[in-house]
Amino acid sequence: MKQTDEQKLERSMAILEELKEARGGKLLDSHRVMGNDPNLINMFLQQYVNCNKKDISIPRKYRELIVMAIGMATGTETTMKVHAKIALENGATIDEIFEVIRILFFTCGVTKLLPTLETLGELFEPVDLPEK
Repeated sequence: MKQTDEQKLERSMAILEELKEARGGKLLDSHRVMGNDPNLINMFLQQYVNCNKKDISIPRKYRELIVMAIGMATGTETTMKVHAKIALENGATIDEIFEVIRILFFTCGVTKLLPTLETLGELFEPVDLPEK
């Protein structure tokens, strides 16, 4: 089902363009789905700008690690993947990613650890034992 009210779609398109620009030219499918409701996509845009563009004190790498950890704790695959990649692009190391995973394991347990490792598996190669 898609929004059919042309005025709402027009408003949403303008907001989606703003969001795309704020995000450096990228939109996710979830953003486009939100575009069915201009009020929702506008709320998301405002929160995005407030958290990522205004009065920023925490360096980007650490903000991305925090958001990645929240995605891990809540089991949100897209949040884990997207923000792990952005953290790595902003200088996070494999050791920092796995330190966050250890903290997740300590605070949330194995029921969050295993899905996290499965979700992030595409970013990291498994360690193989040598053949005997």
